[in-house]
Amino acid sequence: MIALNLDHAAPGKATPLLGLGHVGGLVVFCALLHLSARYNYLLFHTLVETIRIVVLGSIFVLAWNARRWVSDGFLVIVGIASLGVAALEILHTLAFKGLNLFPGYDANLPTQLWIAFRYMEGIAFLFAVHRLRRPVQAHFLLTTTGIVTVLLATLIFSGNFPDCYIEGSGLTPFKIVSEFILIGIFSMCAGAIYLQRQHFAPSVARLLIASMLISALADFAFTSYAGVFDSANEVGHYLLFISSFLLYRAVLVAGLATPFDLLFRSLKQKETELESKVVERTSALRKSQALNRAVVENSPAVIYLTDLDCRYTLANAAFERLVGRPRREILGKTAFELFPQDVAFRLDRRNHNVIATNQPLLETEDVGTSQQGETRHFKSVHFPLQDEHGAVVGMGGIATDVTDSLIAEERYGAIIRSSMDAFMMVDEEARLLEVNDAACELSGYTREELLRLRVSDLDTAVDEPKLQAAMHNIARDGSSRIDSRWRRKDGELRDVELSVQCLVHGGVPRYYCFVRDISGRKAAAARIEYLAHHDLLTALPNKLLFQQQCHAALLNAEREGRNCALVYLDLDDFKAVNDTLGHAVGDALLCELAARVRTLIDEHGLACRVGGDEFLVLVGDAGNQQRLAAFAERTLALLAEPVQLDGTFQTCTVSLGIARFPNDGTDFDTLYRKADMAMSQAKTAGRNTFRFFDEAMHAQLVERRHLLSLLRGALERHELRLHYQPQIDLHTGEVIGAEALIRWQHPELGVVSPARFIPIAEESGLIVPIGNWVMREACRQAKAWQDAGLPRFVVAVNLSAVQFRLPDFCQTVADALTDSGLSPDCLELELTESLLINDADGVLETVRELKALGLQLSIDDFGTGYSSLAYLKRFDVDKLKIDQSFVRDMDRDADSAALVLAIVQMAHSLGLKTIAEGVEHEHLAAALRSLNCDEAQGYHFARPMPAGDFEGWLRNVVASPEDR
Repeated sequence: MIALNLDHAAPGKATPLLGLGHVGGLVVFCALLHLSARYNYLLFHTLVETIRIVVLGSIFVLAWNARRWVSDGFLVIVGIASLGVAALEILHTLAFKGLNLFPGYDANLPTQLWIAFRYMEGIAFLFAVHRLRRPVQAHFLLTTTGIVTVLLATLIFSGNFPDCYIEGSGLTPFKIVSEFILIGIFSMCAGAIYLQRQHFAPSVARLLIASMLISALADFAFTSYAGVFDSANEVGHYLLFISSFLLYRAVLVAGLATPFDLLFRSLKQKETELESKVVERTSALRKSQALNRAVVENSPAVIYLTDLDCRYTLANAAFERLVGRPRREILGKTAFELFPQDVAFRLDRRNHNVIATNQPLLETEDVGTSQQGETRHFKSVHFPLQDEHGAVVGMGGIATDVTDSLIAEERYGAIIRSSMDAFMMVDEEARLLEVNDAACELSGYTREELLRLRVSDLDTAVDEPKLQAAMHNIARDGSSRIDSRWRRKDGELRDVELSVQCLVHGGVPRYYCFVRDISGRKAAAARIEYLAHHDLLTALPNKLLFQQQCHAALLNAEREGRNCALVYLDLDDFKAVNDTLGHAVGDALLCELAARVRTLIDEHGLACRVGGDEFLVLVGDAGNQQRLAAFAERTLALLAEPVQLDGTFQTCTVSLGIARFPNDGTDFDTLYRKADMAMSQAKTAGRNTFRFFDEAMHAQLVERRHLLSLLRGALERHELRLHYQPQIDLHTGEVIGAEALIRWQHPELGVVSPARFIPIAEESGLIVPIGNWVMREACRQAKAWQDAGLPRFVVAVNLSAVQFRLPDFCQTVADALTDSGLSPDCLELELTESLLINDADGVLETVRELKALGLQLSIDDFGTGYSSLAYLKRFDVDKLKIDQSFVRDMDRDADSAALVLAIVQMAHSLGLKTIAEGVEHEHLAAALRSLNCDEAQGYHFARPMPAGDFEGWLRNVVASPEDR
């Protein structure tokens, strides 16, 4: 709104619409009105109403004359409505009690007129806010306002308007209710203006809201007077006057005074801006002159001016370099004084020709420079200088050195002619304009034949519309790279790569094309693509391609409602074939088995080699589980058939894991993971068999992974503990040693059995740091007990095969003994039978190094493995530990008792001691004594105990030897 939002655009400091001076004036005027009311109430009423009528009329005049420039309907609606309100208010003023201008009417008439124009005023403001930011028809509004005004006046003067005041009774219910309705209307107007305040200047919005709220208060005052001259009526007119004053400041001052204020401010600002522009233009002129001087001075072109006598009046730095003289030696001289005579004659003739013809002259000329007598090629323009009357007063020249450009053009031509890439220049109609020898060689056409062809005669990849579209895009973008296929004259197709540059010469586009034969590169790329997605040995797809194909196949199966299965094949003991027969035979076996795998694929099936000796097969139409089992049986039988290789027959079995779609999973990763788990179960079950995935496998895997994640930080979190179980001499009852047993105390899981976490530690490699910690901690604790005065005994530590095979294992043991200070003969390492059998030579060397340290070695769980005399004789061990499974049953099973006796006798014959584990009752201890077994451990003597409890137990045993 141009009239009511001027605060947003006012430059500088705007005049406030309501300041302290205005408020003071308002208070003074109210005081004068109060005095007039005391003097004559009729005078007071007439003054207030007259002021309002003047304000309303002024608003109408402003709105009507500004309607062409007002961008929305608020001011127009309020202004036109003000005319109708003012008309009714004039009647109200003239009809007021005491003037008696309307005989026959009492105080009811002005009250009715009051209600009428207040309704009209409130509704007009509410409607104006509603139509904010919307255009309105001013003439239509004026007509409507006039009709409504006349209609209301007619209803009132004809007696058809409800009574509002009754002499002797006061205000009627209609009057009171109407006042409260008006209170609501003006309050709604205030709220609506507040919600739409962003469309008003802030000060205008505040004044309008205040005016509406005070109007509402005025209506409230007019609800309680009994006579037209009482105090309530007077207070209401004060409020009405204040409301009119605020409306006057909001609309008239903002719409009239403020714009003029802004106008003068704008004029002053324009004057300032004009002065600033004069300064700016003067500065720009100086900059332009400086720029011109800089351009002339720094231009690589030779620039000069002469007078009519052909004497130089201006020369730039390039001219100085050309003649090899400073400017002071150039100005005022002629060409004959600066250049060789032949050059000077040419220049002088051209200069006089330009002066005589008064026309510019373009030339290409050779000029010898002073620099080593070099001749440079110039393209020059010589032009006349004219005064304001057109008379020639001299001449000027600009000469551009094009020597380097000419040399570059010659080099460019040589490069094009000798380029190994085909070169073609093409016009906008795709006709060939120029070609080199490589283009003839690529296409098989002669130069003359090519120049009669169009690009579409060579390019088989595009038709005419596509060719024109491609040329349009190249012209738009400037350049492009395109892969296409061209046909040679002999019909052979060649893959080509085009690098096209579009340049416009004289408004005519030319396409410069370098064409490279990439047929070999394409073939190599295709080969690389094949190798990237296939197994080179078997020609089967690799896992990457299989995964992509499997994704599409599973989607098709889902749409068609087919069951599928992913089968994971792992050859059994294939490493032995490579190790014994060589990799060449192993590769040949893989190729034959891969060929057999191909025969397993159905219409919807797929196969791939995962790597090594592993394959994947997707059964595209698996049917039910019985059908899959039959397929697995056929696969086992097919792959187990002997293969003739190098004159011998080789047999290789396979373990299968099967995951079903959609039962076990709907995506490749899930099926692959579950088929792998099932295959591992088949391996565990003895190989040459198959297993279907079930959730129990998944649960075991989840538990193992969970335990592994917890175990990784167990050592750092100090969750691992060592318990010690005493070892007893069966004949003396003395404590001769203690076995260190690891325990895992997890804060959430509680005590985790070693049987659960030791295999996981061995598989993950965590057994190495854990085993090293056990070694160090056991040595440290044994030494601490000795230092505390306890009897000297041997501490036994179990070894893992993973830990034992480490190249630095012996050094680790030596470091543990050194760091703890424990004597080597107080440490015993327990080895397993399987550890001694595998890699016997390497184990023998490690055993020798350990014995050289002075510690003791025992074989754990003897009798459950190979139990061979050969390795007992070969390896220098000290003790055999009889497995508890034999010890516990020896009193009930004669075979177990005989086996224990045989072990004891064999050990003694070899000079070895024996120790029985799992002794839980005295009768077992007695039986072992009778068999001459040397030592024992078990719950009969003591359970495994923490270090502190073990120390207390041992002190008690030492103090009470009779209790042994």
